[in-house]
Amino acid sequence: MEWMISYQNRNVFLYCPLCSAKALKAHKKHAFYCPECGLVFYLNVAAAVVALVVDGQGRLVVTVRGQKPKQGMLDLPGGFVDPGESAEAALRREVREELGVEVGEMTYFGSAPNRYLYKGVHYATEDLAFVCQVPDLSGMQAGDDVRELLLVKPEEIDLNKFAFESVRGFLLKFLEH
Repeated sequence: MEWMISYQNRNVFLYCPLCSAKALKAHKKHAFYCPECGLVFYLNVAAAVVALVVDGQGRLVVTVRGQKPKQGMLDLPGGFVDPGESAEAALRREVREELGVEVGEMTYFGSAPNRYLYKGVHYATEDLAFVCQVPDLSGMQAGDDVRELLLVKPEEIDLNKFAFESVRGFLLKFLEH
């Protein structure tokens, strides 16, 4: 594709986002420089959140992805943190949008880097996982970009069916405890 170039085995944009010049040059490890306008464009990671929610019977709430990327594969509730939003607020919003329920207490569980391929562009993300208490799962229903909701016993979890490496890592650590 003419509008993309390969940089350290990643696809990145070729045109300057400030002046539109076709002049971006690799600059440092994760940045580009536009000699036309002087912009240094950094490739910062995007923050994303993941919820580990267990029901009263010890089953994990698992989603089936309703959209690309990885449509039809398993995932955990969550999504991207919006600009100006805390990770905790993003998690509450994403769980509300995807499950239709409210998160009570949450405990930070861990973080992991991830690569999110969308429409030919690899986005670097830092995924933050939280163990969440949801006082009432009775009204839970698939919403937003979720095709289906599942309640899965820990011993029935097949890590290979989950869409993202970071989520598989969180699940492996969660199941070990």
